[in-house]
Amino acid sequence: MKEAAKKGLGFSARDATDLGRTVDLQHAELWRACLARKGAGPDSIDFGAVPRGEECPTQWNAHVPTPKTPDLIGKDFEKSYVQLLKKGYNSRFIDVFYGTNGIVDQQDVSRVHGEVCSQSPKSGEPYDASENVKLHVAIGKCPSA
Repeated sequence: MKEAAKKGLGFSARDATDLGRTVDLQHAELWRACLARKGAGPDSIDFGAVPRGEECPTQWNAHVPTPKTPDLIGKDFEKSYVQLLKKGYNSRFIDVFYGTNGIVDQQDVSRVHGEVCSQSPKSGEPYDASENVKLHVAIGKCPSA
């Protein structure tokens, strides 16, 4: 994708699999391009990508097993957030609620430090591209149940 940009070509990036994930270009380092084809516009390329750590498919829209939502309860927020990104969740679709302040603007997520107290979808649920992830994070440790 960097090469296409250097050459002045237009490009798009989308999930190379049938999961319908949105390639998160804000965290492009967590994705890798596997497939390429001529784009719809002149001098453009469409890239098929998967999160790093996943095997590249040999064809567009390849069927792959649906990943499961990881268990994040009681875990460090920063590590949990990166874990979601590495699974293919898009940062624009991860809602973070911090302490009693409510939802955090995306540009302020780096200021969130603490423990994940609740999550939606629940651990083990299959990935769903249409669903927003919701994380409730304590300032520090979660209150005892």
